[in-house]
Amino acid sequence: MNTHKTMNETKDMSFWGRHIDKIGIAGSLFAALCCLGFPALISIISAVGLGLLINDAILVPLLIVFLLVTLVGLYLGIRHHRSWLAFGVGAISAIVIFIAVAVVSNKLLAIIGIGGLIVASIVNVWLRMSRRSF
Repeated sequence: MNTHKTMNETKDMSFWGRHIDKIGIAGSLFAALCCLGFPALISIISAVGLGLLINDAILVPLLIVFLLVTLVGLYLGIRHHRSWLAFGVGAISAIVIFIAVAVVSNKLLAIIGIGGLIVASIVNVWLRMSRRSF
């Protein structure tokens, strides 16, 4: 009986509920790389006429919003798989990214944090899928 309810909850979950963590990671990646001045991304943004976005006064708040969106998505995953692992990895990674971008401007630390967010999202998906099989 309880398994049936879990399957219905998983089936009824919307697109946004399933993918909000991935959307947050993509936005966080974009904002972090812009803040750190990655040349290829800055060139593309300038070429399409969005050069005004290349400003830390815009990008740091945008980064914070996307990091929070990522954490909300990972938190929503807890309701389905009942494991805090993905959220914990994501929270630590979000803190690392924020410090690396907004405080010390360290590209290597930011890349490590972004890698941690990607790992958290993969773990979240894996936990959801392993929960479905029960």
